[in-house]
Amino acid sequence: MNGPPSTSLRGDLPGRAWGRSSLPALAGLILPVAALTLAEGPALWLRLCVLAIVTVGWQLVFARLRRQPIDPHGLVTAALVALAVPAGAPLWQLLLGISFGVVIGEQVFGGRGRSFLHPAVVTLAFLMFSFTDQDYRAGPELGWWTVLPALLLLLVAGQVSWRLLAAAAAALVLLLAVQGAAEPWTVLLDGAVLMVLVFLAADPVASAATNPGRWIYGALVGALAGLFGQVGAIFGSTVFAILLASIFAPLIDQLVIALHGRWREGRRG
Repeated sequence: MNGPPSTSLRGDLPGRAWGRSSLPALAGLILPVAALTLAEGPALWLRLCVLAIVTVGWQLVFARLRRQPIDPHGLVTAALVALAVPAGAPLWQLLLGISFGVVIGEQVFGGRGRSFLHPAVVTLAFLMFSFTDQDYRAGPELGWWTVLPALLLLLVAGQVSWRLLAAAAAALVLLLAVQGAAEPWTVLLDGAVLMVLVFLAADPVASAATNPGRWIYGALVGALAGLFGQVGAIFGSTVFAILLASIFAPLIDQLVIALHGRWREGRRG
């Protein structure tokens, strides 16, 4: 197909929307941070500040090398990791994990908008694989209501796709129901699972960019999370599902565009 895909194929997020402000995401994280602060106290803010300093530090290093501006999305990454890890997690593990996530998951590809993985997903997966002494798969205890304002804010701002989230939620609930889970829909009331779906699965950089691709990608995330949930906590299973689905997101978009091109050529013929 010559030229870019049609507007209806691309969807409501132009390209991968990597240049948009991170302020809506940061605003959406205020309530989860406040809720977890009430439960943990100053320990949350200690690791949040440390993770933010390391993340922004790596961004500054690569921005200086490339002579590019720094993106405030690093603060979103630091906040998500700070929220997702256990309260007793050693700082040295978190520093190693966030460094791996930011450098290997994002900066080696050119930074925000050029990578196909969210650095927070890479960080959490690294921590879950590397440090079994800490229960990184469990996720924080958050009420669903703490994430709902972020969901609404990001939907209004056009920074998440409702198609993707609907497909992910439907596939996850369906897989859990098939496996015999009692009241499988209650998984969507888990604030930690809802948080990673909204902020990580639906991230416009690391997810599919075409409307059909978003349905497919979302269904893939939900199905994998449901399958992986048989052998572990659903939070950790969802993180791994997002990691694998993100790897296939560019391929999904390319297949959608190729099929769309053939369909248009067939109509012309």
